[in-house]
Amino acid sequence: MKNNKIALITGASSGIGYELAKLFAKEGYDLILTARRLERLNHLKESIKATISDITITTFTEDLSEENSAEELFRKVKEQNLNVDILINNAGMGDLSYFADSDIKRLSTMLHLNINSLSKLSRLFINDLKNSPRGALINIASTASFQPVPLMAAYAATKAYVKSFSLALMAELKEDKTNKVQVLCICPGVTETEFFASANANPLGLPEGFIASSEEVAEFTLDTLKKGKSGVAVHGKMNSFVALLSRVLPVNFSNAVSLYVMKKLIRA
Repeated sequence: MKNNKIALITGASSGIGYELAKLFAKEGYDLILTARRLERLNHLKESIKATISDITITTFTEDLSEENSAEELFRKVKEQNLNVDILINNAGMGDLSYFADSDIKRLSTMLHLNINSLSKLSRLFINDLKNSPRGALINIASTASFQPVPLMAAYAATKAYVKSFSLALMAELKEDKTNKVQVLCICPGVTETEFFASANANPLGLPEGFIASSEEVAEFTLDTLKKGKSGVAVHGKMNSFVALLSRVLPVNFSNAVSLYVMKKLIRA
């Protein structure tokens, strides 16, 4: 009898989530995929099933930036009698602007998606993960979590929350010897996704080699999971170096460098 592990991936209709879905399918996971765009999810489902037929793929349309959306997703999953082994909180959004000029509605939407829904889903599915022989919680953060980022002040703060939350939860779960839940906080740098278009930014102003593909970040995430690691994992040597520098550089200098880079993005 088929008894595949189940991975739930949010924001699976594009970018890193899209690539993670394909990789976890190849690993033999049944998938629960959710995003706002059901047509894209179903297209992804069909393309995976065309080559991998022995897995089950369930799709749910859910806008996790809306109030009570996490609870609604949890309800839908449990109505299907599904227990999640791996939860990947990938859905997120950003905004590139001076905070004083930012749209308050968009700001509220971002805070809810990046913080509230991620936290709620982690809480709602935590018992599933604890009851799984190889449960894992994977939160997609950003190298922006390591320092303040002018022109992306609120976004960077949400990712700092994700990193801090992940590390604290990792410590709590390690104390409970009855489970072996991995908690991973993946921190990619600039990545080729729809993020920049939605954030009103253009990454073309960045130097060559500074931008990773969604496939690269997805592969790094799966490789880190398979190594059994927990904690923060930064994708790429350059990003790791920048993250290390942010811990030792004076904040005024770090802010000045970040502001210079962000201005190049907003002007590009």
